[in-house]
Amino acid sequence: MKVCVLFNPRAGSAEQITALRAALEAEPGVTLRELGPDDDLAGLAGAAAGDHDVVAVAGGDGTVHAGANGLLAANGRAVLAVLPLGTGNDFCRTMAVPLDPVEAVALLRTGAPRAVDAVRVGGGRTGFMVNAATGGFSGKVAADVTPELKAFWGPLAYLRGAAGTIAAPPQFRLTIRFDGGPPETFDALNLVVANARTAAGGITVAPTANPEDGLLDVIVVRSGDALDLSVVAARLMHGDYLGDENVVHRLARAVEVESDPPLPLSVDGERCEGARFTFEVAPGALRVLTGPGYHASPDAEPPLEGHDEPAPAAPRPKGIGPRLFGLLGGALLLAKRAPRADLFGLGAAAVAVLLFVWLARGVTGAEWRAWDERTSAAVRVGGELTGAARAVTTFGDPGAFAVLAAAATALLLTVRRYVDAAALLAVVAGVVVLELVMKPLFAVARPELPDPRYTAHGFSFPSGHALRTVGFFGYLGCVAVAGAWRTGWRWAAAGACGVLAVCVCWSRVYLGAHHPTDVIAGALAAGAWVAACVIARQHAVARTRRAAGA
Repeated sequence: MKVCVLFNPRAGSAEQITALRAALEAEPGVTLRELGPDDDLAGLAGAAAGDHDVVAVAGGDGTVHAGANGLLAANGRAVLAVLPLGTGNDFCRTMAVPLDPVEAVALLRTGAPRAVDAVRVGGGRTGFMVNAATGGFSGKVAADVTPELKAFWGPLAYLRGAAGTIAAPPQFRLTIRFDGGPPETFDALNLVVANARTAAGGITVAPTANPEDGLLDVIVVRSGDALDLSVVAARLMHGDYLGDENVVHRLARAVEVESDPPLPLSVDGERCEGARFTFEVAPGALRVLTGPGYHASPDAEPPLEGHDEPAPAAPRPKGIGPRLFGLLGGALLLAKRAPRADLFGLGAAAVAVLLFVWLARGVTGAEWRAWDERTSAAVRVGGELTGAARAVTTFGDPGAFAVLAAAATALLLTVRRYVDAAALLAVVAGVVVLELVMKPLFAVARPELPDPRYTAHGFSFPSGHALRTVGFFGYLGCVAVAGAWRTGWRWAAAGACGVLAVCVCWSRVYLGAHHPTDVIAGALAAGAWVAACVIARQHAVARTRRAAGA
């Protein structure tokens, strides 16, 4: 097998270039040609296709773009190989080519050739693309990412460029025809026309793209306010933004785009600008050496939160980073979609409950004290359950509460319940704030009993254990009943949550750590805040379902 490597010595770091050159020189049957600044890479690739089985390009996405155009123009059957030396290396990611260029050399012998689609581009730019065209906001970011930024920031250069553009995001009136159909108009922030899945240094802009299906993935992000766009951005970084209500996703063999004002576009990393572009798939037009992990169709995801049907096929996000972006997206969805009047009212109700009980205790102190004493005496009859009460009460201790909240949040993130996880954290934050603010404000002393069974410190009203356990277990029980977890055990799970919360509240009175009114006030305040968070969660999930069915 004869291999010609067209080597761009100005791409990558000096260490990469030296190591790659040494690895190529050790390969038998490889002809190495280093490119000069004035060489026509596309022309050289086309010429090499005449007498080589494999034409490899060593460089970034622009180098891949030029090499692919040369092979497609030559109409030869030579196979394209990529040795990544660029900043983004996005085409390599979909083709499962190792991002270490020295490791990628092994594919010259072992890589599997696959016939992938190419995309004929017309209008403001002519030629072919193999990866993706990103325009609007992302096109402006690409234009702002200078070679100096790439050299300094590396793969983070695109995020650095986005930070400089987001303060004044552009807006475009796009008129798009899909497969020659009627024109559709969008007020858009961003446009993606994708053959492969990632752009801008590994961001999954087209999670369902299949480079062998003869179709383009067209994604339009509608213009919106800062909160709308923050939700889209968080879901984009997680990889599931196609389900957002501000995102339009279509499949087409041919796409025509007109833009006012002219659209800045990055085609395989090459910048251009124009008022009109066309894209047409050339099925299976280019043969490419792929890595051992290559799959044309991405793996199927489990159903997205709030969706009744499985999500479109998409690569499962891996690692903590995508999960945290998913959590951020869930939190932003709550902030965006929750009815603010209801949340404010219920949050105020939680505080009002505490104020009412405290004021009532002050106005009718003798009656309250008498009731507290009678109720406490009835609950504390006998001492046989002291050991059980001490064990149960630990569920509401601050340390145990923190562990439980962290474990529940991690579990929800693992199963991609991002809105549920965000609402749970809102519950946790709310009850913690209520305790930290209200206890010093009311400054109620602990009960003084002749036979203390437990040593508690600090103020007594409201009960922190009641706030924490009713908040935490109450929320989990409500979400289970609402059907967030599709299991026949959801009522049993909700019941178990309720029993645990009641048992912790009982233990505080039984052990003499709180007056009964302390516990009741804490439980009622937590219940009001849980109701607010559950309402917010329900609105967020309901809007997600409507967006998915639109």
